[in-house]
Amino acid sequence: MITAYVPANGALTPVAIAVGEAIPADAVWLDLLQPTDEELTFVDVKLSLDVPTEEDMQEIEVSSRLYLEDDTVYMTAAMVTQADTPTPQVVPVTFVLAGHRLLTLRYAEPTPFRHYASEARRHSVPCASGEEVLAGLLDAIVDRVADILERVQSDIDVLSGEIFPHDGGKKKRNYDEILRRIGRSHALTSQVRESLVSFGRLVSFIARPATEKRPKSTERAFKTISRDLTALSDHASFIANNTSFILNATLGLISNEQSGIIKIFSVAAVVFLPPTLIASIYGMNFEIMPELAWPWGYPLALVMMVCSAVGPYLFFKQRGWL
Repeated sequence: MITAYVPANGALTPVAIAVGEAIPADAVWLDLLQPTDEELTFVDVKLSLDVPTEEDMQEIEVSSRLYLEDDTVYMTAAMVTQADTPTPQVVPVTFVLAGHRLLTLRYAEPTPFRHYASEARRHSVPCASGEEVLAGLLDAIVDRVADILERVQSDIDVLSGEIFPHDGGKKKRNYDEILRRIGRSHALTSQVRESLVSFGRLVSFIARPATEKRPKSTERAFKTISRDLTALSDHASFIANNTSFILNATLGLISNEQSGIIKIFSVAAVVFLPPTLIASIYGMNFEIMPELAWPWGYPLALVMMVCSAVGPYLFFKQRGWL
């Protein structure tokens, strides 16, 4: 699907473009959402561009994602989509800046694109050129990433409260579920960090001196976005470290519980092994066993069994081994 956005009264008006139709000359943003091969060829011919294919967008080399060709800037970055679902994904999105027109190519529908397009239709936004539209899109992307990190931070805080309760109680914890939640938070944070790194490179690339002087407002916008991306990257690193701490603490608690279980079996072995040994001795079927004929033989054996159980327990307890 091809959608052209034309500035009108300080806002953007979307115009659906079919293959073979004319592209408005004053369109500052051309958005290609899941385009067909026919639509890609149509745009290439109409705008004299070499729009990357879906396979090209998957390339991870910086030289394949950020390059200048015939005064046209091609930029591909990774975006996090479906962050509010159990299966978030990282998808590539391409931005092509040809003169003062922006072309975006995507095979997913990230939230920032919907929000920016909706806001641009209803409110006055800087949209006199493709650079201003790009700055607006990047700002919306930064806001979305910040929201995702805030949610992950909130989830980690909740996990921390469950693992380290303020009342110090020993509430039964579902460690399987806790580990799954930690894993989801860690995976989402890693995806966000990947996205932040790619957009940091994109902004650094686009912020380089251009052949045509940009408005100061656009330059300031790119610098602000660059600072925001750096701050978010630092915060994402903090969340990743915090997640690792929570994971290590959870594994430590699991180990402590397992040690407690093993200690119970150790106590049982210490207490019951000596009496079992005495009972085994007097359970042997030899003809000559003097104790069997004693009147107090049975009570004496019971006393010996009790003493052999209590004695080692008290000794180990005094030494702090139990």
